[in-house]
Amino acid sequence: MFRFCLYIGFVVVSLVCPGMAMGDMPVAGTRHFLIIEDNTLYQNSLAGVRIRGTTPVTITRSKIYSNGRAGVFADRDSQVIVTGCDVYANGRAGINIEKALSTTVKNCRIYRNKLAGIRVLAGGEEETGATEVRVADSRIYGNEQAGIRSMPGYDGRVDLSMVGNHVYQNKQAGIRVENNTQLTAQANKIHDNGTAGIISYESVIPPRLDIYQNRICFNRAAGIHVVNGIGGSVGIRNNWIFNNLRSGIACGLWSEPNIEQLNIEIINNTLVSNGSSDQGAGIRNDGNGRVLIMNNIVAYNYVTGIRAKGCKGYSYNLVFANGDIGRCCDDPRSAPYWIERFQYQGCPERGEKGLICDPLFVNPDHYDFRLQDGSPAIDAGKDIDIYNDRSFPPSKGTRRNDMGATGGSYAVP
Repeated sequence: MFRFCLYIGFVVVSLVCPGMAMGDMPVAGTRHFLIIEDNTLYQNSLAGVRIRGTTPVTITRSKIYSNGRAGVFADRDSQVIVTGCDVYANGRAGINIEKALSTTVKNCRIYRNKLAGIRVLAGGEEETGATEVRVADSRIYGNEQAGIRSMPGYDGRVDLSMVGNHVYQNKQAGIRVENNTQLTAQANKIHDNGTAGIISYESVIPPRLDIYQNRICFNRAAGIHVVNGIGGSVGIRNNWIFNNLRSGIACGLWSEPNIEQLNIEIINNTLVSNGSSDQGAGIRNDGNGRVLIMNNIVAYNYVTGIRAKGCKGYSYNLVFANGDIGRCCDDPRSAPYWIERFQYQGCPERGEKGLICDPLFVNPDHYDFRLQDGSPAIDAGKDIDIYNDRSFPPSKGTRRNDMGATGGSYAVP
């Protein structure tokens, strides 16, 4: 049993019923919305709650579990807010979104669902605008497939924002996007997922990607895997990416996309100790598209530091001790030829203004990759205003870009 309240104007109508599927509600005044509060919704054959139509609905402080398909089904034209809820052990997705206008998930725990924690099956069509999905300050973990998966049809669009979440121990990817999805992933902790931390999958319409200020580690494939994708206004910046089982960032692997399918900037990231076996570049690009690799620190990765198709697209990076090459070098701008080849997967040169030297992390054994005073990465990035440091701390020295995640315009304390 559960209770929901329908607010029309200043009238409150309370209803008690054993299950709920809501169609378009009749409009009766200018204020019109629903609140589902402090309920336990479970063991329904389809969804715990299915919302359809334009009436805004808020679901708060509820437990939604063991339903046959979705815990919450945000259906056609719906506007849904889910806040402070536990959504778990549902037969397919914890929250299933299909052609909704907007869905906001905040301060929730979404876990142990059979497929994804949150699954977006179809986006808004061109004439109706994108489906907006906002997920903030939530824990998404232990789901059988992805923590969150956006897979709109070719005629749909999804605007997916993930901010301040903890995404971990999902059996496949932490976040998986494909087709016409605009992904903004900021300030999330993404770790211990079964494949990639974030994967932008092969798509006819490549996803647009803004991935920044995240901590991505201990995933059992790449930290970030861009099979194909286009950079948004930020691209891939200021992430801490470490101890992933394969490459820290991999681009173009499997599909070899061209510039129309792969056009991304990888700037001011710190990538440490990624890889195992024959996999394990800090940054790897196998596609024919455009991948700009600049102002990064790439250290202690298993096979190599930077592996770029055609030995191009990289400059102003600091690499160190990749491929099990020991400490080096007294002059960061001059290293033995064989060491340079190990750092750049056999390429004949390091790229413009590249450094090979110890970045002097504060405490790498405890995953503290901030820079000590005197680090050669300070003030060593590309000397152009758009890349300059904006935040002191964590940036050090002058406004000129520090290499790594503590430098540049998107560094945060």
